[in-house]
Amino acid sequence: MPKDFFGFIGPRPTVCVSTIDSDGNTNIAPYSFVTPLSFDPPLIGIAAAETRDTTLNTRETGEFVVSPVTEDWAEKGVRTEVSLPREESEFEEVGLSEKESTKIKTPGVKEAAVNIECEYHSDFEIGDHVLLVGKIVHIETENEGVKNGRLNLEDIGSLGHVKGEEFCISRTISKIER
Repeated sequence: MPKDFFGFIGPRPTVCVSTIDSDGNTNIAPYSFVTPLSFDPPLIGIAAAETRDTTLNTRETGEFVVSPVTEDWAEKGVRTEVSLPREESEFEEVGLSEKESTKIKTPGVKEAAVNIECEYHSDFEIGDHVLLVGKIVHIETENEGVKNGRLNLEDIGSLGHVKGEEFCISRTISKIER
């Protein structure tokens, strides 16, 4: 079926996006519709539903943090999809820890090897989603989880989303001459 096309372009990287509202309430949710958009300026895009807390909070406060999910916190990361009232934090609900960001107020994920701090750039309605575009203002890395400017996949494994409840862990890096 054409509506299930995304299952054929997978696995897709799975990230958690954390946001904060104007009252200081934090939110975190998993996404696999995520992509780099530009080198200069450094832009990243997240496709989210118009009514998701991620979209509402990003528009309200102008920032978000993208945290690639790795094997060690994969189950907790996926469980952040739990639906809670806007003033309740999924961080606490699933047992993840907030990590203070360097350049913005929104916290990242303490368990994450990488937290990508973004300022809201723009958004676009695309089909049944909104493409939230963020300008990367800081990248915080945990040394053990990073190698040669990327996630150290051999040791920590990156979570990929295939479809529905199907995920995979990527650990292999192959070089293909271009």
